[in-house]
Amino acid sequence: FALGGKAAPPPFVAVQLEGLLAGVKYDPNLAKEGLVLYVSYCASCHGVPGVDRGGNIPNLGYVKPEFISELDKYVFNGPFVGNGMPDFTGRLKPADLEKLKAFIQGTADSIRPKPKK
Repeated sequence: FALGGKAAPPPFVAVQLEGLLAGVKYDPNLAKEGLVLYVSYCASCHGVPGVDRGGNIPNLGYVKPEFISELDKYVFNGPFVGNGMPDFTGRLKPADLEKLKAFIQGTADSIRPKPKK
């Protein structure tokens, strides 16, 4: 499902109504730079965190917190390369991942329903 890739698409993911990402520590000051990186490298496949709720590729607003906390394990020659996920080695730096984390968790936090007073 990647340009030039020969992997079969992953199984379809049903629409998710619960499980919005929570608990990833981040610096909110990095979210704006994370937005630019996310739009450049992630949004075309993963959608807007917490907004697009399903499809063949998981929305990063609905993954387990460990996936985002340990983002380096997935974007730098990670386990999904054989399934079509690009390897971002040389394109992203470790500091960029902190910005991505801030955008992803920050976006999930901003759309999370607030308790009624």
